[in-house]
Amino acid sequence: MFSNRIGLKGVVAACAAAGSLAACATTMSPTMTQGVQNYADRQGIETTLVRYTTGLDTLDPDLYASSFSEDAEFTVGDTVYHGRGEIRSIITGMQDSRAERAANAGPEAADAPPTIMHHVMTNAVIDIVDADTAYHHAYWMTVIGSGRDFSVAGEGRYEDELVKRDGEWLIYRRKLLQ
Repeated sequence: MFSNRIGLKGVVAACAAAGSLAACATTMSPTMTQGVQNYADRQGIETTLVRYTTGLDTLDPDLYASSFSEDAEFTVGDTVYHGRGEIRSIITGMQDSRAERAANAGPEAADAPPTIMHHVMTNAVIDIVDADTAYHHAYWMTVIGSGRDFSVAGEGRYEDELVKRDGEWLIYRRKLLQ
């Protein structure tokens, strides 16, 4: 059995070297196996949350929608988006709005640097309730600008319920609160 003195990072590194968590699980105590699974679940949840912000910042509707379950519900103010298709339309709507603004901009806009958008999540808390359910709470901030001129365009918090489906963590319910 792995010694508890190795620590979780050592166990994860040893399992990675062995190529499989399942192969290592037979040599670990139940407590260590549970700790490694918790670590793997947190990494999966964080990967989903980064996929969400990356899809949003790059205006990639497919990447953005892929962070949600097929039956997801996303509440923004009084608007509720149901399912990946409606959630995907958030980004396609942003693309359309950006294209319309560019088409209506004057000639001086052609020389202006492009606007950059970054979404930042802070003070995140992940509560794994069981093998297939977790809750995530975080503050968010949208930073926009170009060149050296950036400002905070919005801020608030997320309240999420995530589910594990076919081994992948996905956002099932998200409330964006301002």
